[in-house]
Amino acid sequence: MATVFVAVLAAGCSASQLYTAGQQWQRTECRRLPPSEQERCLQSTAMSFEEYQRQAAAARRAP
Repeated sequence: MATVFVAVLAAGCSASQLYTAGQQWQRTECRRLPPSEQERCLQSTAMSFEEYQRQAAAARRAP
């Protein structure tokens, strides 16, 4: 997994592209769950990259 991450970084992908790829991977994993768990899992992938950045910045500022 780490090798793939390094290869993606070396390819010049932006942070947004990496975030989107991670979301797509997570959605694929969600679809492997039992139907009763899929919706909750898929909802966790709905955050936009911009919202992720805002939350990450707020977390860094918090004591």
